[in-house]
Amino acid sequence: MLQAYARTSAVPGREEEASRFITELFKAGTLRTDRLGNLVLVVGSGSPRRLLVAPLDEPGYVVSQIQANGYLRVAPVGGGATGALYHQFLEGHDVRIGTASGPRNGISGVPSSHYDNLRATPERTLAPFSWQAAYLDAGAGSAAAVAQQGIRLLDPVTLEKKPVLVGQQWVAAPAMREKAAAVALATAAQSLLAAPPAGTTVIAWTTLDLLNGKGFEAVANQYGPFKEVYRFDRNLEAEPSGTGQFLADQEFSSLPGQILATPTRAARKPVLPNAQLAAAHTYLLGLPARYAHTPVEAVAVADVQQLIRAWLAAAGAPGATVATVASPPAVPKPPAPAPTPEAQLLAGLVGQYGVSTAETPVREFIAKQLPAWAKPTIDQAGNLILNFGQGKKHLVFVAHMDEVGFVVDSIRPDGRLVLSLKGGAFPWLWEAQPALLHRPGQADVPAVFEPRPQYLSATKRAAAAMPTVFAGYASAQQARAAGIEPGRTTVTMPKALRPLGPTRAAARGLDDRVGCAALLLSLRHLDPAKLPCRVTYVWSTGEEIGLLGSAFAAQSLRDANVVYPIDTFVSSDAPQESPAFGYCPLGQGAVIRVVESINFARRDLVQGVHALADRQHIAIQEGMTVGGTDGLEFMNYGIPSVPLSWPGRYSHSPVEVLDYRDMASLVRLLGALQAEAPATKPGRPTHRP
Repeated sequence: MLQAYARTSAVPGREEEASRFITELFKAGTLRTDRLGNLVLVVGSGSPRRLLVAPLDEPGYVVSQIQANGYLRVAPVGGGATGALYHQFLEGHDVRIGTASGPRNGISGVPSSHYDNLRATPERTLAPFSWQAAYLDAGAGSAAAVAQQGIRLLDPVTLEKKPVLVGQQWVAAPAMREKAAAVALATAAQSLLAAPPAGTTVIAWTTLDLLNGKGFEAVANQYGPFKEVYRFDRNLEAEPSGTGQFLADQEFSSLPGQILATPTRAARKPVLPNAQLAAAHTYLLGLPARYAHTPVEAVAVADVQQLIRAWLAAAGAPGATVATVASPPAVPKPPAPAPTPEAQLLAGLVGQYGVSTAETPVREFIAKQLPAWAKPTIDQAGNLILNFGQGKKHLVFVAHMDEVGFVVDSIRPDGRLVLSLKGGAFPWLWEAQPALLHRPGQADVPAVFEPRPQYLSATKRAAAAMPTVFAGYASAQQARAAGIEPGRTTVTMPKALRPLGPTRAAARGLDDRVGCAALLLSLRHLDPAKLPCRVTYVWSTGEEIGLLGSAFAAQSLRDANVVYPIDTFVSSDAPQESPAFGYCPLGQGAVIRVVESINFARRDLVQGVHALADRQHIAIQEGMTVGGTDGLEFMNYGIPSVPLSWPGRYSHSPVEVLDYRDMASLVRLLGALQAEAPATKPGRPTHRP
């Protein structure tokens, strides 16, 4: 239940999603909804009159501008953003846009890590990210395309919720304390309905708590006066317990297990004295939390259970049986385009995890997608090799299976995991986010990337050290007993292919799952007996940490005439980048990486690819970008490399973006290259930077 409700979004004034969830926990008509959207339940009658209240809302943003290029700007609404890194936790992650017709997918863009060494001021040296720098990408290329998705100015925005159950005892998600309090109050309400105590108990889930507090005041005015008020306060802070405790601002004599705490900020009071509250004895209740005010704010299940008992004691029923709440309601999902075979294949590839040197799940998935005639082999480096066709000319195509991620470097005595990075990325994008531990031969373990120790007062975007991971282990011995092995256990974050608008999608690891998918798709309508050349496909390992797989494969493929590495073109087609370098817009076709950090492709071969694309009416671009490809290792043996790509935004981040039209043109180009030898006379490019 806690995980389900944690998926809801409820920006102040737009709490409908959370309100609907709580309402559906009860029989139809049980809860009343007032004109401000408050949910109210009255149990019993007579004196004393008590009020139990928890907020529905959480910190969030609204769409403050829709730009002509389709990007959205945002502004905070309602307050509640605490700490120097609060807005930085938005950058480079999935977001949820609440439109009048339901949620829509978006992502918060981030500069490409590939370009950082070219910037006058590298990202890692900057002050923490601010909301004023945020650009949301909803997969639209114009304001009109944004409107077609139903997105309007002032629509609410939150992070896409990805709750994590850590060690079967902690639930981590944004605003988890508020979420847990609402569920605890709903559970207590179910118990009180079954056995009403003496007197009148008014139970309310209120709106606008962070904006102006008027939801709470309206309930007090309509249902008061009260003798006692028990109000959940998100500003009560304490060290995490996990031992079955709750927070209180004063002695709560009817129940043990409380931690006395002082609010970090005073609760919002009515502008004018409220007569209905004047005589009430008010208690503030709260929950301890790990990583408060982050996307992995974690509360212990045992503490939530103790808060339920506190609510029951407050209502005069300390010994009441705690109700079992029915199955959780479904949280609305954004509409998605009808799945195409291409999108389904890419989604399957994205769903495999394969940090460099741990690519086995990716390789096994690819092998299962090969046509019946294919007879692949696996070499000593773990590359998947497929040979087909016949003829003197030999073409090699390489796409890498690995992805950027982390590996456990060591285990601290308290069970927390110290990481090292595999590949190039901005480590702070993983900070305070859900994590997955990948143990060879065993099930993945949900966990969280911890925020840095001073995350509330940090002065730099980058942390001084790599993020650590908390997986619920209490000691190094317990972690090792659970199968955590330094040097072998890799760490990533949960991922899935998320549609963005009608033609685009976002996911972590599209580099180079798109290249892997393009090779597979090019085989679907290919007859190897009709090819005029020999072809070798290599799905390689270890590209992100030094082209390890291609270095091994190239030794046995020295007779190749040309190698075509299939990899991301790191495009500057984003507001965070300068269009003077690497500019190949999404949706305008595949890209020849003519110039990259390690290669300047031969002019005649580039012209031949262009001429072929022109004859076949294949959309194609050419450009220069940073980074390298697997083709470098083949050049050691005199084999020219012509990298072919798809333009991608936000490289090596959790929200890489592609346009399916570019992947389609890349697939067509691969087929054309194998069906006929590219012409060497100049072709007409459809786009040049």
